[in-house]
Amino acid sequence: MGHRPFRVPVKLRAGETGIFVAYSAWEALEFLERDWPGERDNAYLRACAACRDAVDGFRAPEGARRAVENAARAAGLLAEMAEP
Repeated sequence: MGHRPFRVPVKLRAGETGIFVAYSAWEALEFLERDWPGERDNAYLRACAACRDAVDGFRAPEGARRAVENAARAAGLLAEMAEP
């Protein structure tokens, strides 16, 4: 279940010049747990929980994507996706 892709990937700022693109809840959770440069506040904790639920099949991937976007936006880490 955790590898079902997001409809639109989440592009996250990772440090000064890095960008990480999460294509699924699994990838987003790995970034959140290993590389999250922001504060680990309530929005962060909600994003982690939403991603775990999506990986375990208890939540749709899009719900996890929204939670990750909200946490990243609150932390100033959301990078906009370029239109194809």
